[in-house]
Amino acid sequence: MKFQATVEEVMNTDVKTVDMDDDIKKAAEIMAKHRVGSVLVMGQKHLKGILTAEDIVHKHVAKGLGEKVSDIMTKNPYTITPDKTIEEASEIMARERIKKLPVLKGDTIVGIVTASDIIRVEPALYEILLEQLRIHRPEMLKVKDAVSEMDQCESCGNYSDDLKEVGGIWMCSECRE
Repeated sequence: MKFQATVEEVMNTDVKTVDMDDDIKKAAEIMAKHRVGSVLVMGQKHLKGILTAEDIVHKHVAKGLGEKVSDIMTKNPYTITPDKTIEEASEIMARERIKKLPVLKGDTIVGIVTASDIIRVEPALYEILLEQLRIHRPEMLKVKDAVSEMDQCESCGNYSDDLKEVGGIWMCSECRE
């Protein structure tokens, strides 16, 4: 089955960025203010990495690593071009076990596409992503009802201790409204 929608059609063009030397706290504040699950990390006007809410929680908060964004970011992230299909994007995400892809046209950032963006547009791709997660990252498929700790909202990417499943997507109280 081939999906013809392109990354450009589903990507978010309002990309939030931080500098490599910014404090992790500043990045977290930007994510919270704009209700996004990641920021792209810039250095000398070029993409150097991506920092996700998951990176902050698992590396900085839980393990006490880093002061600056560059200490805990994912360096040289996988990227995609806007002309690729969402099927190609979902294949990269599943293969590389990631949920977000910066979208570049040449060296210029033009957007970001997330697994949630793809699922919203083409629900059939959800099955492809889910199967890849079952194979490669079964820990991500834990039953959320039984978890008392915070987990990530699949809609906005923020962490919450009040997630509920809505239409097959785990959402925080704000996204359910």
